[in-house]
Amino acid sequence: MLAWKIADKNPQWVKPGCIDLGYRFPTLTLFTNVTSLEHKKTYLLNWLAARPLWISRVDVHPPSKFPSPQMWRDFLNTISTEQLSSTRSAASKMAVQDILEDDIVHLTCGLVGVPETITWCGMEVKVALLSDPPLQLMHSLLWELYELNFHYELLTLDWVLAANLWSSDESQIGRQTLLYSILPGKSGLVMWSESLPQEVQQLGMCAPDIEVSLPYFNNFCELLSTWPGAPTHLQTPTELDGQGNSLVYEHIFITCQFYVQTTYNYLGHQPSLP
Repeated sequence: MLAWKIADKNPQWVKPGCIDLGYRFPTLTLFTNVTSLEHKKTYLLNWLAARPLWISRVDVHPPSKFPSPQMWRDFLNTISTEQLSSTRSAASKMAVQDILEDDIVHLTCGLVGVPETITWCGMEVKVALLSDPPLQLMHSLLWELYELNFHYELLTLDWVLAANLWSSDESQIGRQTLLYSILPGKSGLVMWSESLPQEVQQLGMCAPDIEVSLPYFNNFCELLSTWPGAPTHLQTPTELDGQGNSLVYEHIFITCQFYVQTTYNYLGHQPSLP
């Protein structure tokens, strides 16, 4: 991502204490960079077991602190919660247990007592195949993780940077509606129980067709327009000109630059962004 490559990643820009710097959800690389086949199977089983309850908790009653990538890695690699040694990894697992709480941690069992098959987005997958999972399973799981990270990072930032727009019930409803309009599909927790995209029209800002992606991008811009230091072009919806749309792509790049730098300044890491 060019916007991340050119962002000023000097740690002095990170504003401590404004937002917890932990990760609301596992990063995609935790699943794509697993070298051990058995570890990959364990990661997938543990995430699929913990996923529904953790999504609900983050949405309804988010904790004050979130796990670091290493804590997520240690949690997803949990084989048993019964016996934890005094190793550094065990200490990390105990720390993440304090964040996720017992009910979620106890859902994870690694390879112990799992069924022969699991169901994910209408697909039945044999657990024995999870060490080399079907591409459709991995694509859909990674897509959802991207959406989860993007949505809740954006929500968390908006709570801080547009706090006055969350101060009353009426303004909060308007802000939530705008936030949900940035991603295609339903709103609220039901958005995470929907079928994953099958058509280009369901890809939102990720759609390769600018005519499909532009309305979602404009909703994104409208939300960002109230943040401190927002570029002035965010105040007005971007329109296609039918002559190459160079201004549209310029606005997209400037918006990405602003969002990426702002996210780094408050979260201290690369944001999830279409």
